[in-house]
Formats: sequence, C-alpha cells, structure tokens
Amino acid sequence: MPEVRFETRLSLTVEQIWAFVQDMNNWAPMLTGYQKHEIIDDRHSIWTLKGDVGILSRTVVLDVQIIEWSGPHRVAFTLTGKNESVEGGGLFEMQSEVAGAAPETPVAVAPRPGLFGRLLRWVFGALFRRQFGKVERLDVAIAEGVGSRLCFTLRMDAGGPTGPLVNALLEPALLPAAEDLGSKIAAHLEALHRG
Repeated sequence: MPEVRFETRLSLTVEQIWAFVQDMNNWAPMLTGYQKHEIIDDRHSIWTLKGDVGILSRTVVLDVQIIEWSGPHRVAFTLTGKNESVEGGGLFEMQSEVAGAAPETPVAVAPRPGLFGRLLRWVFGALFRRQFGKVERLDVAIAEGVGSRLCFTLRMDAGGPTGPLVNALLEPALLPAAEDLGSKIAAHLEALHRG
C-alpha cells in the first residue's frame, strides 16, 4: 500500500494549528484535485477529487470516516472509494517543539527507493509541478520557544485487477500531493497569525 509522510515546522502553538485543522471545511479545499465535499456528521463526510495518475484521469468519490479525534494532537481517518476500488487513510499529527530541543517523537524515515522508483517520483513530481505549480515548502525556524511540528501521513491502495499498476503509478504521485496540502496549511496559518 503506497504511503507518504510530509512534515513541516510552524512558529505557532499546537492549539493554533488545531483550531484550523479540526474543521475540515478550512483545509479540504486545499486538497490537490479538490472538487467538493459534503459533511454528513462530525465523523463522516464525502469528498470528490479529480486526479491524474500517469495517463489516467479520474474523478474519485471517497467516503471519509474519522476514526480518531484526539485534539489537539491527532486526527486519523479512513478513505473508501465509492465509485472506484480504492481505500486508504490519513493522519494529522501536531507536536509542540522548543528551540534547540529534540522532537518529542522520532520521525520515521522511508527507505530510499530504487532507481526506477526515484525516476517515477521525479517524473510525477515534474508533472505535478506542471499541472499545479511549484510546491512551496514552508519550514519555519522555531524561535522564542514557541513552535510546532505538523505531520501529514497519507496512504492509498487501489484494488481490482489493475490495482498493482495503479499503485505503482500512485505512489510517486502521493508525495507531491501530501507536500502540497501540508505546505498550503502551513503557509495559510503562518500568514493568518503573522498579523
């Protein structure tokens, strides 16, 4: 199952980040390929995304269920395709940091992909930048003892007879999408709280 993790640091408190992230209406429109979302209740929603994976262009309707709501530090959710054979999930984690201190928990490092994997990641990164523009990475230096780390993990697994092929194409496309969402949230929050 393809899985990616993006992390960035912000010069904000965990509570400031949580105030934004806890309401998906704030950040759902920032998703790559966002078309619309409908909130059913406080733990259930339907998202419609349009995405290009290689030569495939699809509109995917996803059933999203919040499975963990541990504010202000963690939100976990599952994704199930309503019109496509796909499932997965995601996780937002917010942790406080102090200037010069080690992070509260170590960050998992994914194994380095082989030559073909790196080539696919480069190609999909270039295609993503061409279609959506350059992802601006925002990683703020923690100063004056106030800062937090925002981590976003996303995993997707395509099923059906073409699942292995779609997963091979999906894996390098997920990282730019996760970076894009994390960077947009961070940039928005930094701009909002700067003034």
